[in-house]
Amino acid sequence: MIRLSWVVFLHAALLSAESVAIEILTTQLRLAPLVVAGNGILIAGIALFAITVARDGRQAVSVFRSWKYLLPASALVALGVFTWYDSVTNIGASKEGLLAGPLETVIILILARTILKEKLSSIKSKGALIALAGFFVTVLSAGNSELIVTWGDIEAVISAASFAAGIILITKMTKAHSALQITSSSLLISGIILSALLWVGGPEVSGPDWAILVAFSILPLLAGLTYVVGLTRIGASMTSTIASFSILLTVVFQLIMLALGFDVILPSLVPLAVIGGILGVFGIFLIHRKRGNELL
Repeated sequence: MIRLSWVVFLHAALLSAESVAIEILTTQLRLAPLVVAGNGILIAGIALFAITVARDGRQAVSVFRSWKYLLPASALVALGVFTWYDSVTNIGASKEGLLAGPLETVIILILARTILKEKLSSIKSKGALIALAGFFVTVLSAGNSELIVTWGDIEAVISAASFAAGIILITKMTKAHSALQITSSSLLISGIILSALLWVGGPEVSGPDWAILVAFSILPLLAGLTYVVGLTRIGASMTSTIASFSILLTVVFQLIMLALGFDVILPSLVPLAVIGGILGVFGIFLIHRKRGNELL
């Protein structure tokens, strides 16, 4: 099993690295979140779509025939990316991941039940409740009763809801198009939307910053590729479950950086945040748990 799933563990590590990199770029190098998102995601989208064209030829552009789903899904992904990046700037990579990861899965479950009419079993319901418990425990890790919910927390919720709604729309396209075609085209359009907002009224990017942004774009590019490979190897349920470990890996990465003397943003009550993350991952596991050929 490890021979097939290692790429998804790599995907989880890349997601964590992307969040940590966002925090460094926005809080220490002082790059605006929209600058990082608008340029990094566009470069990654162009590169991933070029890979798709190289593999599938003209078939790669057939995904645009499903524009009624692709365009709103991409717009939601763009909103999710921006609020993710801005939330990391305000509350740090660890807390953002601990909040948004479990909540996104729960919202997908609710939307799948209401829109796609998927069955909601008792084990899924229990998993959703446990994941939500993890979310609220993470909120409490702020350690400040007067400011227990910040704007960064709200942005994490918006990001989770946006990604979840986008995924539901993308699900409508999976029967007609491959995961690589959908992922690359959505990332490309999302990058174009964010770049358009940046070009309208965003700050200018200097030469050295361009080199940093191009290097950063490798992370979302590789995260997208490993996600697609994971889907083809072990399916959506296992990929989502393993990928959820990124919310705990981010904390581990930042604690290591703190021990090495780097400045990082961590929740005030780290042990409580970790407990929330463990509950979130366990809830996600229950939501995606399979028995035989039936998703419980």
